[in-house]
Amino acid sequence: MRMLSSFNQYRGLPKEIYIITIQRFVNSLGGFVYPFLTMFLSKRLGFETDTIGLFMLAASVAGIPGSIISGHLVDRMNRKTILLTSRTISAIIFIICGFLGNTIWVPYLLIVSSFIGSFSGPASGAMIADLTNPDNRKQSYSLLYLGMNLGLAFGFSLAGYLFENYTRWLFWGDGITSLLSLLLVVFFIRDTRPTEIQIKKINESEDRVGEKEEQGNVLDAMFNRPFLMGFVIISSIIGFVYYQHGFIMQLQLENLFPNKGATYFGNIMLVNTIIVIVFTPIIMYYTRKYKPIVNVAMATITYIIGFGMLGFSKELWLFYVAVVIWTTGEIIASVNTGVYISNHSPVNQRGRFNSIIGMIQFSGRATAPWIMGIYLVSHSNEQGWILTAFVGIIALVLLVMLYLGEEHHKNKINNN
Repeated sequence: MRMLSSFNQYRGLPKEIYIITIQRFVNSLGGFVYPFLTMFLSKRLGFETDTIGLFMLAASVAGIPGSIISGHLVDRMNRKTILLTSRTISAIIFIICGFLGNTIWVPYLLIVSSFIGSFSGPASGAMIADLTNPDNRKQSYSLLYLGMNLGLAFGFSLAGYLFENYTRWLFWGDGITSLLSLLLVVFFIRDTRPTEIQIKKINESEDRVGEKEEQGNVLDAMFNRPFLMGFVIISSIIGFVYYQHGFIMQLQLENLFPNKGATYFGNIMLVNTIIVIVFTPIIMYYTRKYKPIVNVAMATITYIIGFGMLGFSKELWLFYVAVVIWTTGEIIASVNTGVYISNHSPVNQRGRFNSIIGMIQFSGRATAPWIMGIYLVSHSNEQGWILTAFVGIIALVLLVMLYLGEEHHKNKINNN
């Protein structure tokens, strides 16, 4: 009964949120390529860990200029058009990669796809912020996250099979489902850029101080929000920790279980998505009253435990125990990070804030495989997990310091 009642929190959301949830489900259903990119570069192209890390870094860094350009465009142009154009071209590139087979051109084209696809990030982030408010943001982000993972639950099990037997269909399936999902945006989602009346309403609201319009440039607006910037920098460190599951784990499983690593990784990630689907409503229900920054700190603790234990794991069952632990944190962090950022971003600069914040967060994800790839040249996978846990501890300490500083600042203002 508690699980059923937890779904009641998703009632009464903007209808566009339900449409975007379905869109993300379809898109994630075919999200095959990037989860298995490490294995593709290793097993199909024969790259060493440091070279794999370098290629994945290049693909991530390629998204930075695109995101910056997009941020400025999103605040001035039709957000829907930018989103559709970016993702359509990116999907077509995936389809082309499927025809190229196991050639060096594939990772190079994926770098190009990363640049073009990055234009959609600020547009999507701004649209979700436009459609929601502080009262329904946690529920909206939670539902969107649930829809995405529902698609992954079906996609991951198929992706492992495709990688081993029909590698080309990793790219074709990803591209085709991306194009199909965009049809929902074409027909059912309007452009969401706020009108002057909507901006004025936010400016006059006492509950949306962090979203009020800023007249200065984006850098001035960010410096006026030091706690937001601190949170974003720390979240990039947390991103470095979290994204090791897609790098070290694949290498470790392939090393422990030759020729079965891809299948086992797909099964583990299937468990990850099943946990997300079953427990996201319940976890969000019980954590809804806590502040986003507190929730993210709790999530970081699960990363430290869940990833740290993999440094001592030799048996397959321990990987399944670990995935239960860190997936709990993934659920909490994925929703609350977006909520915190949206609540502190000015309404007239959402595109630029999303691009710059995304770039900072991107740095954690981008450097994760590169730095770890270099480290693993002379260290074991198990030692890589121990380093990951140590970085997680640093992030947790910084989060606690940020929370205490923010609370002290609020009390100081209230006392005055």
